[in-house]
Amino acid sequence: MDLKLHNASVVVLSEGNNPKLLSHDFLARNGIVPEDWQIRDIVVTPPFSQILYENGVQFVVEINKLQVKVNNPDLFPWEKETPAMASKYLEVLPHVTYRGVGINFVYSSETFPEDPFGRLLQDGPWLHRENGLSGAALELHYREQQPQFNVKIEKKSPAGPDSRPKPGLVFTVNYHHDFDPHQERERSQYIYTIGQLRDRFLEYAGSLPFNH
Repeated sequence: MDLKLHNASVVVLSEGNNPKLLSHDFLARNGIVPEDWQIRDIVVTPPFSQILYENGVQFVVEINKLQVKVNNPDLFPWEKETPAMASKYLEVLPHVTYRGVGINFVYSSETFPEDPFGRLLQDGPWLHRENGLSGAALELHYREQQPQFNVKIEKKSPAGPDSRPKPGLVFTVNYHHDFDPHQERERSQYIYTIGQLRDRFLEYAGSLPFNH
């Protein structure tokens, strides 16, 4: 099963963010992003702000969370730069109360068994009603240790380039780690494990009964 990475992100839960601070000038002046990055879109409001750059890097700030997302991971060194940008943002605004961190990925595959959910679910007539199951979502949670691992496996049929449905299997992946506000060093260290967590998920995906 071949997997394609669509985006990777770091989400930091917080208390007391000020979304109105978000701007290219603020990010560039504090060394969070290079000054010459080109803006594709920006929205700034009291409860929610976002800035999207031409290279696919996106910052979203809400009162209770910060998200740094890379939408073009094939064209950007996200393993190094995503944690650097997120950590620098936290350092610039230390007065905000930061808590848990989510490391997130979205993958898809077009090479999977004809009946992938039939390999994970008990067979029965309900799987074959109405000419067969065309879409489904299965959420799996592993929360007995930190970081907690959550994955949603979804069968979708998005339109391809020729506008015909093209079946795909989508994996929405989350590794969440709780932190107390004073655990700045531990929080930063965890953010920098984004590449290791990517490898951890790929190993997990390889254990699913979709490859043979």
